[in-house]
Amino acid sequence: MERFSADTRQAAWLGFSVWTVSCGLFVLPTYFGAGELPARVLEHVSALYVVGIALTTLIHLAAVRVRDRSIATKLITMFVAVAVAAILLGVADFVATWWLRLAARDDPFATIARTLNNVVGYFWLYGLIAAILVVIQVNRTVRERERELADARAAEIEARALAAKAEAAASAARLAALTYQLNPHLLFNALNAASSLVVNHRNEQAEALLAKLSAFLRSTLVTDPQSTVTIGQELTTVETYLDVEAVRFGERLRVVLDCPPELEDSLVPSFLLQPLVENAVKYAVAPTRYAVTLRIAVAQDGDDLVVTVEDDGDPAKVTDVRKGTGVGLANVRQRLDVLYGGRGTLRAEPLPHGFRASVRFPLAPAEALTAEAG
Repeated sequence: MERFSADTRQAAWLGFSVWTVSCGLFVLPTYFGAGELPARVLEHVSALYVVGIALTTLIHLAAVRVRDRSIATKLITMFVAVAVAAILLGVADFVATWWLRLAARDDPFATIARTLNNVVGYFWLYGLIAAILVVIQVNRTVRERERELADARAAEIEARALAAKAEAAASAARLAALTYQLNPHLLFNALNAASSLVVNHRNEQAEALLAKLSAFLRSTLVTDPQSTVTIGQELTTVETYLDVEAVRFGERLRVVLDCPPELEDSLVPSFLLQPLVENAVKYAVAPTRYAVTLRIAVAQDGDDLVVTVEDDGDPAKVTDVRKGTGVGLANVRQRLDVLYGGRGTLRAEPLPHGFRASVRFPLAPAEALTAEAG
């Protein structure tokens, strides 16, 4: 009952947020263009608002129903639910437009063509909603299994105090890494951007944004936070994330990647750089109105690999979080300590113009991963 209640609250908040933003963006052009909102337009938007939230509930129920099913079953079920929701909302849009005389009744084909175009936009919007709802269910399942694992090990922890302390630290690092993989701010910012593009009939841009977000979510869900990947793969994931954020910030976000080809196959803990990059976007790019350059550099120093994330944001924006007490930086420090002990370090420091965070850990070529797997 507690799980159902929490799922319902999250779905209700998601539906309310999405359709409030979408309907608000829909009426703003009419208001600023005409200086007022005709009653028929408000009635039309209100109908779409109510039906849109109701159909979001339908998708939520589908996500809950297949929560413990196979990936194939989830994909088929959610695709059908999204398609049905998009068609039903398109029909509701058509009926409301026809009934309220927002379109010429002597030209029904134009109204039908507009409705079909909207159904495509609704499909992508509901598809993103469905992806977020499935992610919520997956995260909840992972947390429940982690709690079950902790309970099963309680007796062993009681008998082996010293070993249990190390195990608890490692488990905490794994949980923190897994929890930090999905950034709710990123999801909702991308959702709002996609809603704006769909409402303004910029479907190609909306499709491109959703494809980038889908690629990022796929990497997040598939990759084990305890695993290692090549620095090239890690930078690809970071680039996908920055592509999504570029939709929000446009030319205000400039990215420079500097990784020598001979180091691209070096191993790095998965999602190690993500918190550092998010930190730079949040505290350097978001608060400013001018272009900020985010530079990610990879270098070898003796037997160590050094990865630096540096920005040239406003130094006045540096807060206690940027100085090293935030969740993201603490997450990285804890993972480095668990994986490498004293060989893994994070150094975060403000610059005269910006902020720099550098991680250092033992250099390991990709062959080490192959040998371990064998």
